[in-house]
Amino acid sequence: MTPQPRGRGAGRRQLARHWTAQDRSLARSQGYRHFTLVGRRGRARDPIAACAAELEAVLQPGFRLLVPLPELHDPSLWCSGWLSLPAREDGASHRRPMQILPAIDLLAGQCVRLHQGDYDQVTRFSDDPVAQALAWQRQGAERLHLVDLDGARSGEPVNDGAVKAITAALDIPVQLGGGVRSLERAEELLACGLDRVILGTVAIEQPQLVLRLAERHPGRIVVGIDAKDGKVATRGWIEESTVEATALAQSFAGSGIAAIISTDIATDGTLAGPNLEALRAMADASQVPVIASGGIGCLEHVLSLLPLQALGVEGVILGRALYDGRLTLADALHAVGEGRLQDVPPLGTPFGLGGGVVA
Repeated sequence: MTPQPRGRGAGRRQLARHWTAQDRSLARSQGYRHFTLVGRRGRARDPIAACAAELEAVLQPGFRLLVPLPELHDPSLWCSGWLSLPAREDGASHRRPMQILPAIDLLAGQCVRLHQGDYDQVTRFSDDPVAQALAWQRQGAERLHLVDLDGARSGEPVNDGAVKAITAALDIPVQLGGGVRSLERAEELLACGLDRVILGTVAIEQPQLVLRLAERHPGRIVVGIDAKDGKVATRGWIEESTVEATALAQSFAGSGIAAIISTDIATDGTLAGPNLEALRAMADASQVPVIASGGIGCLEHVLSLLPLQALGVEGVILGRALYDGRLTLADALHAVGEGRLQDVPPLGTPFGLGGGVVA
């Protein structure tokens, strides 16, 4: 992602897909820095002769600029590629980094992904979970997210061998969810090297168990809230409830849990983008950090979460996009880590004025 300023006279060349507004352009861009090329304006039958580029803000889909090509090729106004924010004079980054958690979903000892939670729509990526976990660690992951799909569906610890091998091999913390439905099971997993365990089904069926575990293991209990159309789903997404996801999050206020993982079933595995509205509602309802899960398909989707960070969305789980090669872990870490691509204004002072095309 090394940016390459383009000089004047490059109007006939193919335009870069990603652009960064320089300081002199920020007033016109209403504070947005990073844009994606969505088209050209000019002679309909001669794209090369188009006189302006139409750019869309990465953090506000729908906010677009029409930028004359001479301006776009002026390096004092725009630069191709996505530039990281410069460090402040004191050497600190502008904002705390957002945590990126690569996921390994385990089914019969293999690394897989389900499409929208459907066990009949399985894509297998690797038959060596330990090797995959080590690969994510080498690429810079600071925490690994495991899901025991067999445990989530049946409650049986089918993948314990793989889980123990992964925790023994890695130096980074590992968290696991799926089939953790008793105090004994949670403590067994914590004792075998896991940093955190994630409670899903029991959060709705046995909320007192969550409270007890959070008290016994401060900072090591996470609640996973998987929702479809705003309602909580349980037992590996096989069963649906009438409980609102946000109401469940509110019920654990002051409980001492470490975080809530918010998974939108309708977008999970689709690569179509996160459900930002549902994440905003969850962050508003939760008093602990929220980790987003489901729908991430490209770097723009990762960046789209940054405006929600001030509300409490502090991490994102990446799965299929990494395995399909649509996104690299290094790029994701660069985009929202130290020296990240896009600054975000304080809560209450949002970017821009909404959608539409600004000429």
